[in-house]
Amino acid sequence: MTNEKLGVLLVDVPEPRYWNYTFVVRTSGGFFDTWDGGTVDMVIEHAYRCTQEESKKYPQFKWVALEDLT
Repeated sequence: MTNEKLGVLLVDVPEPRYWNYTFVVRTSGGFFDTWDGGTVDMVIEHAYRCTQEESKKYPQFKWVALEDLT
């Protein structure tokens, strides 16, 4: 097991925005999609998790460590 921190991929949506978070999820079919949510708990429960190294494959999204979500 690796010691790398896990995080999530967020979409940087400009203000004004309705939801607090827009994040990347992996669907049951293996595709990526974006969801919106108002709470950190929803992001932690549903968002696609990856390491910071893996997130470099997706430069259009912002990687945030799980413990840094506020």
